[in-house]
Amino acid sequence: MNYDSFKYERYMTTNHQSRWATIEEIQKSGTFVDLRKDEKSECGGVPLLSDGEKVYVDGKDTHTLIFGATGSKKTRLFCMPAINLFIKAGESFVATDPKGELYAKTSGYAKAEGYNIVVLNFRDIGYGDMWNPLKVPYEKYKAGDTEGAMSMINDFVATISEPQRQNTKDIFWPEMAAAFALANLLVLFESADKNEVNVGSLSALGHLKNEEKLSALAVQMSDESVAGMNYGGVFSGAEKTRQSIYASLYGMLRVFNTQTNLTRMLSGNTIDIKDFGRQKTAVYIIVPDEKTTYHFLVTTFIKQAYEILIAEAQKEKDIKLPVRVNFVLDEFCNIPKVPDMPAMISAARSRNMRYFLVAQSLHQLRGKYGEDADTIKGNCDNWIFLTSKELDLLEEISALCGNVSGNGKEGRPLISVSELQRLDKEKGEALIIHARQYPVITEIADIDMYKSFKGYDAVEQKPFELPPLSLFSLEKLMSDIGEGKRQIPFAKEEATLESVKNEPVLDVEELNEFLRMTKNLFRVDNN
Repeated sequence: MNYDSFKYERYMTTNHQSRWATIEEIQKSGTFVDLRKDEKSECGGVPLLSDGEKVYVDGKDTHTLIFGATGSKKTRLFCMPAINLFIKAGESFVATDPKGELYAKTSGYAKAEGYNIVVLNFRDIGYGDMWNPLKVPYEKYKAGDTEGAMSMINDFVATISEPQRQNTKDIFWPEMAAAFALANLLVLFESADKNEVNVGSLSALGHLKNEEKLSALAVQMSDESVAGMNYGGVFSGAEKTRQSIYASLYGMLRVFNTQTNLTRMLSGNTIDIKDFGRQKTAVYIIVPDEKTTYHFLVTTFIKQAYEILIAEAQKEKDIKLPVRVNFVLDEFCNIPKVPDMPAMISAARSRNMRYFLVAQSLHQLRGKYGEDADTIKGNCDNWIFLTSKELDLLEEISALCGNVSGNGKEGRPLISVSELQRLDKEKGEALIIHARQYPVITEIADIDMYKSFKGYDAVEQKPFELPPLSLFSLEKLMSDIGEGKRQIPFAKEEATLESVKNEPVLDVEELNEFLRMTKNLFRVDNN
């Protein structure tokens, strides 16, 4: 037999058809987990076939996209079982938990299996753990990793400014407020004590009462410093312009000014993200689903965890985390856009990280990520569909499943738009497009059908004492500089506060030219 002819023969026919995958094909492609046995499983993953006792999971380094309208049992059929399967395999996970259901159903089992449990509880502040989003970038900055620190604070600023950019037609104000916030963060990193580097200090530094002092510092900063250039765009404008920038910045940071307990919770740190990839850890991010006030913190944590874990993976010989970390992002499109998500999802799998993205609709995904939505979808080898009335999504799922012979020359869809809307919720029916297999419609067991995961009470979240808030004092910095005890941050050569009066102020035309030249100094995503 001619080998080349044999190898390409099936691609030369003209009657290609799609079909449903057989159970045997899915079983062969997946990894079998026998929940009737107590021993640790080979790997965890999203269930492809499950009756509650015998489960076939996708244990490969693949990402998963789950589509289902509200009430379609996305959480009960896939998220909860997947998390328990991670636990059985000894894999770490970071899960967004809008209703606290994932914690209630899985934390007891995680505790029994010896997991370190981390809870960022934005619903009941004062319970769980504390996390300072500025701690790691500050440590990088002080260690000389300026580039790494800048990347992290750029992401932080982009996230806190995202809601304003989405809700305004005049992008100038949130961009300038973002530049202002970035400059203030750099001043904190350069001049504040370690315990003063927190979101409370960031909010206080941007208060209008500090305008004169900050302006005095800004004119003495080097034009080549990022802080100096960004301050220049703020303080060189007319008074009304500056007031509008301050107002925009206050809007970005309002939650830290009005939610004292939240600000105190974010000023301490009881977790070490580096450990997630080295010892089995269960991370629950409990955030109210009835309001979006704290959603930007979820995005910030996800991005920061990714960057830290990537850095940890780079330390290993095989450039992989010793313990796999799974990100289960329920209500993925309801949190602010994660910066660099397409790049993250592309790079994660080779570092032993996986994403499980749960969305209500294709429109929701495109609305949040624009053209990047196609990259995100393309990097998810598993697509799971439960139900939807969205025509675009239905048509795409139908097209991906392919056609079979029919009366017409082009045949008919393997499953039509109409048929996709009639999957049985009570039976747990789901359409799964898994890796390079043909599609399959399977009945997935509800979380209550997994007997081996029952009988574990949720771990009690004990209250912790919120630490006192240490705030950076700009007035003290100015006093120390005046007495010669400290230096002006990012100073020009031979800069002194007394020379402020001699500094020229840009006019409006010069300001516009300045903004044109420096608009890329801070991250702004206009999608």
